[in-house]
Amino acid sequence: MSIFKQSQAKRRKTSATNPIGCLSLFGLIWMLTVLGIDGFLLHSGYKILDARERYLSVPGVVVQSRVDARTDSDGTTYTPLVEYEFEVDGQSYRSDQHSMFVFGTSMRKDAQRVIDRYPVGKDIEVHYDPDDPSEAVLDLSDRAIPYVLLLFLTPFHCVGLGLLGGGVVSLRKWLRYRKDQAVSAYIARSTPRRMVLEDAHWAGYMVFFFVTGLSSFVAIFVVAFGFGFSLQRDAALMVVGSCIGAGILVPTIMRLVRGGKRRRLLIDWNSASFTRAPESLHISIGSIKTIRLKTAGTSTRVNERPWYKHTIVGVADTGQEHTLLIAKGYREL
Repeated sequence: MSIFKQSQAKRRKTSATNPIGCLSLFGLIWMLTVLGIDGFLLHSGYKILDARERYLSVPGVVVQSRVDARTDSDGTTYTPLVEYEFEVDGQSYRSDQHSMFVFGTSMRKDAQRVIDRYPVGKDIEVHYDPDDPSEAVLDLSDRAIPYVLLLFLTPFHCVGLGLLGGGVVSLRKWLRYRKDQAVSAYIARSTPRRMVLEDAHWAGYMVFFFVTGLSSFVAIFVVAFGFGFSLQRDAALMVVGSCIGAGILVPTIMRLVRGGKRRRLLIDWNSASFTRAPESLHISIGSIKTIRLKTAGTSTRVNERPWYKHTIVGVADTGQEHTLLIAKGYREL
């Protein structure tokens, strides 16, 4: 069996056991769950905007204000409970919704901050739905919107998008390998003397998701200990933007400093030699003495330009040809 056939058999076996479907399915389920949380938060945000436009205001009074602590196997959760009374058209109403976003946290100071704002007996302004006065709320300001959740959800988005992206790219590579029976690459630069091939599957997007997710995960703890859930909009956007910026900067630096060198293969046509052994191809080229290029047009057009398929073949002393890789580019060489 030839070297190339051995490599093909190894790659087919690996492809058959590659859990592409499981990766994509898990990523899809993960993202649907995260999007469900996004939908809930967006709905709550819409309710605030709607209340600002439609709700009417009446005076009210706080009748109960305390921190509710509940302990389970995951720890203790603290939730602010504020009850108040108000009248609309002579009818009394009682509500315990101080904000559109009411949830417990593991930090008591967040709940206590709300309780301190609404002590028992305090005269307050109540906003109620004129179509249903029992629907009431106290705080409709930006202070009541937990913008810190933007930061909290960022790692979950990165994990889901990374899994989906990895599954899609792996599937495309697998399908392309089945079609071409070789490794695909793009032509980065070509001259009559040499050709530079650059790996088309450099996973810079995975580095982006990893760095963005990790930096936002670390930022969650820094922000939680420093500000709790009271982080305001501008500060939250600045922190999330910094995490995304780090996610863009790191893969860019990696590609400039290391990625370009490791993912490139230089072929010198005059000496018919490689400048380095293409380790990523999983093919031994010790017996290759000559390199040939076979160019063929395709029916594909990219940006209204014809797309060419260049098959690089290594010829051994015995005359046997080994397909080393298939490069695709705009122009015919």
